[in-house]
Amino acid sequence: MTEKKILGFCTAYICIALLGVALSAAYINLEEPVYYWDFAAYFNMFKQQGALLADSPSKWLSQLGTSIATEDYGVAILVPLMPFHFMFGDSRLAFVAGIVTVYLAPAVLFMGRISYLEAVSETPSRSWLAVWIAVFLYTPFWAPTLRGLPDIAGCIALTAATYFLWKSRFLTREPVISGISVGACLWLAFMLRRWYAYAAIGITVSAAIFCLQQIARDRDFPAFRKAALGCACVIFVVAATGLHFQLPLIARILGTSYADLYSGYRTTIVTQLAGVGSRLSYVNWALIIVGLYISVVRGNRFSLFCAIASVLTFLLFTRTQDPERHHSLPIFLWLLPAYTQAIVSIVSALALRSRWSTAVVATVAGFAFLGAFFPTGRQLLSPIGFVFPSEATLPLHLDNLPEYRRLIDDLVSRMGPDDHFSVFASGPVMSDALLFGMDRRLLPHVGWICQVDSRDQFRPDALKSRYVIVTDQPVTHLQPGAQTCVTLPNQHIFDGTGLGAAYKQLASYRLSGGVNGYLYEQVRPVSAPEIDSLYGEFRKRYPAWTVPAQ
Repeated sequence: MTEKKILGFCTAYICIALLGVALSAAYINLEEPVYYWDFAAYFNMFKQQGALLADSPSKWLSQLGTSIATEDYGVAILVPLMPFHFMFGDSRLAFVAGIVTVYLAPAVLFMGRISYLEAVSETPSRSWLAVWIAVFLYTPFWAPTLRGLPDIAGCIALTAATYFLWKSRFLTREPVISGISVGACLWLAFMLRRWYAYAAIGITVSAAIFCLQQIARDRDFPAFRKAALGCACVIFVVAATGLHFQLPLIARILGTSYADLYSGYRTTIVTQLAGVGSRLSYVNWALIIVGLYISVVRGNRFSLFCAIASVLTFLLFTRTQDPERHHSLPIFLWLLPAYTQAIVSIVSALALRSRWSTAVVATVAGFAFLGAFFPTGRQLLSPIGFVFPSEATLPLHLDNLPEYRRLIDDLVSRMGPDDHFSVFASGPVMSDALLFGMDRRLLPHVGWICQVDSRDQFRPDALKSRYVIVTDQPVTHLQPGAQTCVTLPNQHIFDGTGLGAAYKQLASYRLSGGVNGYLYEQVRPVSAPEIDSLYGEFRKRYPAWTVPAQ
């Protein structure tokens, strides 16, 4: 790259980072601090890691190695964010601003740049500004980021792997160096977040398909030997780094059936397609489809190569569970070249009116962003809802927040040092994570419940808690029937039947979404026959469930 191009790239990065931080600040300013589950997990770890690093760098380094080797939620992804902790503290804005600056902005620039260069013809194009705006406001990148999930970090590694595969003509040029580079990038993505293994397989299979097609078309059989050598280098690097740094984690992964463990998170292919489809507007999907068509006509094989990787990643991942916002990142990352191809073609076709076409692209992308993330924008744009995703990622909010505060105050005032409470609800309206996320004093008193049947199974110890919280209608976050370990105890306690006879109601609360919550106190231990009766109901759905030995 020339000095001018480097300067331009750095300028673009600074502008994107600053604008991204400003948008993040506006979003967070509208949020209520009611973070729970994945929305809180890495945020809390960010605060813990920053405090530990400041207190004892040696301990921090030691636990970092342990985390990489053993933990599903590894802290390595937070290491580049530590400067933001030191400079700006442990606020939510510092955390999200770090993700935007360190991960989202480079991912946007790198993949946007590659996609643009592969989409333009030999003649100069004026479409670069439209591409940058559209890619920067690409809603699938922002949805998990604004929710406090740093998973977009893996997209940088996947973009690098994609680049090395493409520029080496699928490992047929400089196979050793290219293979080592691709292997390092794929392992890095997996190390940052283990579920990126599906994306690594997707891009590898897509590369193999295009490589074999290329060799067969050109009858270049020496290239096959080079590709095989490059592939061997990829496998060696991934295996060597994985076994050296992550052997305990890999051993656990290989010994676990995630399809069974996460069956409660898996629905039908139609529902999965609808879920992923809802994360882009109809206009953006139309642009992607048009971009794929143009890619076929014009021979943009890079766009097609990435699109197949996207489809394969979706098919592989959905065998285990439905993709959430962060799981969809590689799927949408590899649809970006087709999206870019459509924008380049539209703006280039209207060369004499490029400013107008750029303005239209910017407006469409801006409407999609506003409708996806800001309540006012979504409301104002509702008459033209096709311009923004149907799945909203609005700032976190709870109706009747004072009622939640009152519930927390009641728990804190009533519980003694050894008392516990359990929450038979598992959703955005009510959960134990929601309550102790609002007040950390509750954390030592949580009586943990089963939240997902297939993953946890019922925990009878929850019935030993002195206090329980139930709701007048089941509060769950998965498909019906996937959380009977929550709904059955909730119903019995609310109705006063079966094990519910061991509790008395103390107070009621008007929660969010029209749900009523109730605080109960256990007046006697739940009897063995009552527990047996509850397990009898569980066994209608899960015959293998048995009462644990006490």
